[in-house]
Amino acid sequence: MSSYNRPVRGALAAIGLICAVVLPGCGFKPLYGVDSASHAPGAAAQFATVEIPVYGDRIGQQIRNILIDEMHPSGAAADYKYRLDVVTREADVSLGLQQNSTSTRGEIKLTSEYRLVDRASGKILIHETLRSSSGYNILVNQFGTELSSEGARTDALQEIADEITQHLALYFKQQAS
Repeated sequence: MSSYNRPVRGALAAIGLICAVVLPGCGFKPLYGVDSASHAPGAAAQFATVEIPVYGDRIGQQIRNILIDEMHPSGAAADYKYRLDVVTREADVSLGLQQNSTSTRGEIKLTSEYRLVDRASGKILIHETLRSSSGYNILVNQFGTELSSEGARTDALQEIADEITQHLALYFKQQAS
């Protein structure tokens, strides 16, 4: 171990100690866990009360599966309080044109519009549009291109699902306050 790492380790330990002492006193509250002061349920408990219905097309099925994995890791509640409606549109754009007009690069662009609906009243609580894009290589081998394109689509869907989950967590936390 070099002598350079010792001061760095000491500084990191000091920063960690300061954060452990200062953060609880500044009003920091957990987003996903139970708030120990108010005993309000965290976003993870609220996620179980959100119905994620079946969406009609393939891309809808894919985003639904990702959302279920993120929001219902321990299963869903028996009685839903909310419904999450998501509509996703996809555009596949060719980039990187060569002199012979063939593409070497592609980009998947996704636009998702989602709504969180109160099931009891039918009132729309959140309505947002999210966008994501991911690039892929267009190869001579069509199978390789299809795999690359599918990987880019999955990455873009994961990004949108992560954003939806984060926005819902913030909404639930705000409602609990």
